[in-house]
Amino acid sequence: SAVFYLLLALPISIADLSQRKIPNIYLQLYTYYVGALLIVNGVPNASFMLLVFLTLGLLSFSGVGMGDCKLLALVVLMLGLNELIEFEQLLIAILFTAFIEIVLRWGFSKVFPRTIAMAPAIFLGTSLYLATSGS
Repeated sequence: SAVFYLLLALPISIADLSQRKIPNIYLQLYTYYVGALLIVNGVPNASFMLLVFLTLGLLSFSGVGMGDCKLLALVVLMLGLNELIEFEQLLIAILFTAFIEIVLRWGFSKVFPRTIAMAPAIFLGTSLYLATSGS
């Protein structure tokens, strides 16, 4: 599973960095993979998924792109998260890496970035979460 995750991380991140959007073809490939995982591992708790989708709705409302929200939903399903604390830790790791990206861009360009590509932060934050959670 880590191989497929890493194979899609690079083209999705490059596309997001260069075009500021994630092409749906990558998300479709990811969806097929996650769908197969759900068939094998089962679906998460419905109330937990409702909380995840409400959170993603709030993120979208606050300016996070729909491609980023869809990618984050697929990552949550791929990881098989089922508890609020796991989801919180994942979000904290992603937001931490996004913060680092903002600070680095600001430091190198001396201009505060108005937008950033979130896909690299999602993948790096997820990797950070996996490295620290023991999963």
